[in-house]
Amino acid sequence: MHPHLVVPNSEVQNTIDLLTAEGWMGDNLRIHASLDRDTRLIPLSIQAPQALPPPLNEFPIIITPGVVEDRKRPSWLQLLRDMIGEPLVDKHRKSWPSSHELVGDMMILKIEESVREFQPQIIRSKMAANRNIRLVLEDRGVKGKYRVRDLRPIGIRENGKIAPVPIGSEYPTKVIVKESGHMIVCDPASAYYSTRLQTERISTAFEARRLSETMGTKINVADPFCGVGPALAHLVNIPELVSSILASDLNPMAIKLLHENLSRWIGMPSDTEVTGITEWKKGVWSGVADAREILKMDLPIGFWNLLIINLPHKFIDFLPLILPLLDSSKPYVVRGRLVCGNEEIEDIRSLISQYFPDGSDVVVDPRSEYSPNTKLCSVTIRSFASAE
Repeated sequence: MHPHLVVPNSEVQNTIDLLTAEGWMGDNLRIHASLDRDTRLIPLSIQAPQALPPPLNEFPIIITPGVVEDRKRPSWLQLLRDMIGEPLVDKHRKSWPSSHELVGDMMILKIEESVREFQPQIIRSKMAANRNIRLVLEDRGVKGKYRVRDLRPIGIRENGKIAPVPIGSEYPTKVIVKESGHMIVCDPASAYYSTRLQTERISTAFEARRLSETMGTKINVADPFCGVGPALAHLVNIPELVSSILASDLNPMAIKLLHENLSRWIGMPSDTEVTGITEWKKGVWSGVADAREILKMDLPIGFWNLLIINLPHKFIDFLPLILPLLDSSKPYVVRGRLVCGNEEIEDIRSLISQYFPDGSDVVVDPRSEYSPNTKLCSVTIRSFASAE
């Protein structure tokens, strides 16, 4: 018996994309039709949480016998066994890069030093099992002033052949990804972007819709840590949802890519310069800025209805600094992420609550382990001030 998500036929592909991005798709079991054939049963992995986040929580989970996938290509680990033998695979079984992130036609993974000698075999097996991958990048942490990921090309597919990448070689890492139907230009080697936050962005869009319905108007969205704009992709592409946006980031390359995306999504002039925050068209402010200085700029203050703080390690530090951006005379929502100790979640929730009116709904939801002693949490704050 195995847990399966029961998904309407029209939502299957989007659900597969979300589950794959999170690593929650079950291995070696097939997606198959329900008895009434109106839905599909999608197998879940053991890593999938019992309570799935929005929008996945809209679908019921049932426990039912799985259908074994007998048509599937061998997994990368099976291919690795064929290359180096079962004893070596078993010896290092806790060290293999079992997870990876797919960004367009690129795969990002981490390789532990204990299995470094098998890097060529890891690359070959991973790429053989994922035939659409052009480039494999090793994630070596973060680097530089803007804390972008230190990504080194280690495997390339050229003319159908898989080969290791010589040290010092460079390959293009700018790609277009499709996320819930939205096309996003990104370059993970130049500006932070992660497909694994797709469910967070969908949850933000859900909150935005609900806020707009409560207010009875379009909403104004501030995203002062916007990166290339993936959260905005889920908002500005919804008809009649967003009136104005404020999008800024400290990284000039992120803003350059953001402008390319905004030209695609809302028709912003495509030749805009990378400057400080500028109103490029009515209701659209964007540019390079330090969020700590944003209240000193010639920008609307006490105007925004949705505030996004995607800065997990400094959420608590920045929250009080930029709260004045919000229009406190109306209902508003703050969305973000934070990292905290396993035993600190309730204390953090109480601390955050001090910044908001009595009766505000403050949710700190642990989503995954960040380290053995810390959790990565999703944060949602809803203030129910009456509109004037």
